[in-house]
Amino acid sequence: MTSTVDESWDRILGWLTQHAPATLERIGPPAADADIAAAEEAVGARLPADLVAWWRLANGSASSWSHQRFDLLPGYCPFRIEHALDSRRVWWQVWHDQMIGEGLLTEEVFTKAQADPAGTEARMWLLAFLPIAGSGGADLFVDLRSGPRRGCVREFDRVSTDGEVRWGSVTAMLADIADALDNHGRIGGYEARPDEDGVLFWDRDLG
Repeated sequence: MTSTVDESWDRILGWLTQHAPATLERIGPPAADADIAAAEEAVGARLPADLVAWWRLANGSASSWSHQRFDLLPGYCPFRIEHALDSRRVWWQVWHDQMIGEGLLTEEVFTKAQADPAGTEARMWLLAFLPIAGSGGADLFVDLRSGPRRGCVREFDRVSTDGEVRWGSVTAMLADIADALDNHGRIGGYEARPDEDGVLFWDRDLG
């Protein structure tokens, strides 16, 4: 049975306390109700309960660390809510405004993709995509389209666009990370390795 957001987060914090205290210090404080409300207003829909639960525990990275890498997730730095909304807006400007302006895509194409069930590959950025973490040109996002897979976590980058579902939910993502930390496991080829300064890094086996 998958652990709850609170249970997985407690395990993650416990591991960081013991093995990577410097990364623990980089975790931001809980998100304010106003920030969560702003995110829901921006996307025009209720957010998945597990994403809200996670943001109520930690809103990305502490502001004093916002300019530095903070790979709490394998290969990704969790966004503060305002950064998530900024990234969503930039993706939309590139994939909607610019593509339509250059005649490469039509409004009908976006409308059709938006109507597809969550988890369906779109090959373009949609308003129903909400970033939760970034990695220099790629984002992890939750798919807020309707359907049984609403809230699944996927990847989007400027080269290969959106791929397959990586996690079925934020709950599953955090449980997977907690299990990998506790059991020296791997996630998508990444393995957690704290350095001598107490900072968590996820090394990727490229072999």
